[in-house]
This record gives sequence, structure tokens and C-alpha cells, in this order.
Amino acid sequence: MLNLSAIQNGTMQEIPYKWVVFENLLDKQTQTELIKTFPTKHFQEYSGKSHPSLLEEYYAEYTYKDYQFFRRYVFYEKDGKGFQHTADLSEVWQKLLEELLTPDYRSAIEQLSGVNLKNHSLEIRFFRDRPGFWNRPHTDHQLKNVTHILYFNEEWNPEWGGCFQVLNDNQTKSVVKEVIPLPQYSVAIVRCDRSWHMVSPISLNATQDRLSLHMIFWASES
Repeated sequence: MLNLSAIQNGTMQEIPYKWVVFENLLDKQTQTELIKTFPTKHFQEYSGKSHPSLLEEYYAEYTYKDYQFFRRYVFYEKDGKGFQHTADLSEVWQKLLEELLTPDYRSAIEQLSGVNLKNHSLEIRFFRDRPGFWNRPHTDHQLKNVTHILYFNEEWNPEWGGCFQVLNDNQTKSVVKEVIPLPQYSVAIVRCDRSWHMVSPISLNATQDRLSLHMIFWASES
């Protein structure tokens, strides 16, 4: 299902840190089936109200303070928790998740990133980001070593924003690469102290949520 060879043989950019954008890791038919059956249940709601002072102090140029997004944990390897709420997922989603848990997928990400993932725990999350959402410049948690993202909006107007942006520093204008959240694109990054990135604000005129699936390899705390 996933083009693991393309992942394994992908070329990581080195400036300003390790990142790569893939095209068509999933074939068109599979993309369509996944888009049509993207889940709607078991999501937890989050809000920009959780850190308004931070947004106002450092990023006053953005006015979306009260955004919403919805997150659903579907697999959590740490502490043996495993799958969470999968009965509602379509057959094609079940198949993709099974493939993401194979040694071949982990090996492909390992070869791509250059990170030894032997003692890492895999976490898989669904996201639904509402109009008004944005994710401020950040480098990720220090244990969140490798992140791989797939997108599942059949159509997306570039004027809506909502793009993954590789940044040169912690400033919103220092964009090195911008990726529209369309299903033919996929992003992977390796975390470091310079791995600044963000999601540009989704316009309030957007007529749909921004849909994505995140695969995260967490390093052990010990």
C-alpha cells in the first residue's frame, strides 16, 4: 500500500535541518478510499485558549486566538497500550495501520532519517484541524525524534493556508518550504534544536477541516 521504497530511498534535505517532502506514497485509488472513509468518531477537542498569552506575546500578527482542532490516538506503543478505538475504521484504514506497524515501515523510516529506532515507541494520531487553526513555530518535544505526516483532503485551496512550513528559525516569515495538505504530499522531519516548523493559519473562509495522520517515533525517557 505505502511505497516503502520511496521512503527508504528518499533524500533528506539538510538545511536548516533534516526534512523531506514525498509525492504519491499512496496510489490514487487508495488515496480516494482513505479520504472517503476518514474517521469522524473518538476525537478529543482542543482549543487555542490553552495558551492565549503565548500567542499574543510572540505572534501578534496572527489574530486566530480561539481556534479548535480534534485529535484521536489510534495506536500507542508505549506501555503496551496498542490500538485504541479501531472498530469504526474502514478496511482500507485497517490495512494502512497494519502496514505502519510492520518492521519494513520502521526500517524504511530508520534508513531515511538516520535515526536508530530500535528503542523508540510508535504513536499514530488522526487530526482534524478547524478553520482558524494554526500551529505556532516550534521544534517538537525533545523525545519526539521522527515525525511522518500524511494528508487526506481531496481538495485544498492554497488561499486557505493550513500549510506545513519548514522554518529557518522561530520567526513565522522565515519559510524555507511550504507543503499544501493534499494527499499526494507527505512530510517527514527529524527533530533537533533547529527543527523549527509550523502550520500556517487556516482561513476562516475554508469550507472543510484539514485532515492528517501523524506517525511519531518517541525516544525512550531513560
